[in-house]
Amino acid sequence: MFADYYVYTKFSDDSVYPMEQVMKDAIAMQMHTIPQYEALFARYPLDFVILSIHQVGDKEFWTQDFQKGKTQKEYNEQYYEELLNVVNAYRNYSVLGHMDLIIRYDTNGVYPFKKVEPVVEEILETIIRDGKGLELNTSYHRYGLQDSTPSVDILKLYRKMGGEIITIGSDSHKPEHLGEYMNEAKHLLKSLGYRFFCTYNEMQPVFHAL
Repeated sequence: MFADYYVYTKFSDDSVYPMEQVMKDAIAMQMHTIPQYEALFARYPLDFVILSIHQVGDKEFWTQDFQKGKTQKEYNEQYYEELLNVVNAYRNYSVLGHMDLIIRYDTNGVYPFKKVEPVVEEILETIIRDGKGLELNTSYHRYGLQDSTPSVDILKLYRKMGGEIITIGSDSHKPEHLGEYMNEAKHLLKSLGYRFFCTYNEMQPVFHAL
C-alpha cells in the first residue's frame, strides 16, 4: 500500500496546497490494484496480458464520472499522465490496449493530438524500452469514431520511434463483434509502413507478415 501520513495543506501558514487538490493528487498516485495483478501474474502461466485503463481515481470514463467537473484539457491530460504512471510502475504485460480510449468517451470532440504528444511520446518510449507493444483496437468502427484506436498519429509516432510490436483486437462484447475488421486493421497497419502483426506465446511476441 502507498500511504503518506504527513501532508500539509493551505490550512497551515507555511503551505498553499489546497486540501481538495491534495486528495485528487493522492488518488492519482495510489495505483492500488497493481499488487493484485502482480500476484495473479505470478500464480498463472500466462501467454498474453493486455494492459488498459478504463478509470482514473476509481472514476469510470464511460459513465462520464471521471470527466465531470473537469475541462477537456484536464481530463485528457490526466488520462495520459495516469497511463505514463502505470507503465512506469507495472511491467508484467504484453501490450498497451486502446491507448487513447479517452477519445471514445469525450463528448467535447477529439482533443488535439499535439497537446498530448509529449506525454504520449514518453509512454511510447517506455513501452518500447521495456519490450512491450501496442494493440490496434478495431472497435472504433462500431463506436463511430473518425480515427483508429489508437489514432493514426499515435501509430505513426510509435513506428517512427522504432516500435514494431502490434496486436489486433476486436474488443468484442457480443458474438457478432468477435473478429470484426481484422483485415481492415491489417491493411491500415501495412499502409502505415508496418511489416508485421503479433500473437503471443509464453509472454513473447510472435511476428506474422502482414
